[in-house]
Amino acid sequence: MDGVWQQALKPAAENIEMTSHMATTNTPVPVYGTIDPTDVPVVAVRELATALKVLAGDVASLARAAEWSEDDFRRVEQFFWQRFPRDRQRKIAALVRLRSLVAVCKARRMQKLISEHGAAAAQAIVEAAASMRLNTSFGFSPVKVSCAVIDALKDPQTGLVRGVVAA
Repeated sequence: MDGVWQQALKPAAENIEMTSHMATTNTPVPVYGTIDPTDVPVVAVRELATALKVLAGDVASLARAAEWSEDDFRRVEQFFWQRFPRDRQRKIAALVRLRSLVAVCKARRMQKLISEHGAAAAQAIVEAAASMRLNTSFGFSPVKVSCAVIDALKDPQTGLVRGVVAA
């Protein structure tokens, strides 16, 4: 990860800033607002969908997750830092969640869901990734995400999974 990512993901106790208080008392003052890498904050579905649209042009393009390069992610990061009107912590959380979302979509289980259910599955995946617990060391669990997607695709009256896209 780059310098900004490393800085943002340091635990708060390790992220120390030199202040006039520190110079006079010789005690470190922690910087608040860092992101705990063991529990990345949730983001709005809209923020994650915006990042995905900048990356791929369409939320339904998650089936092409394996095709995206580091340059594509840098383009999204540049967009977020320059044009996205959110605070630093929310931007970082959205970008970390985007990378984890793309990583989980490379799994065969997720590719199968996307191919069978199309845009509805892609939408449900983004919704799950925006609110699901995320540890940066492990990423999203394909099993947990697929269970959340299947639940989202179920018809509330019948309990059956709605519309399978014909291949």
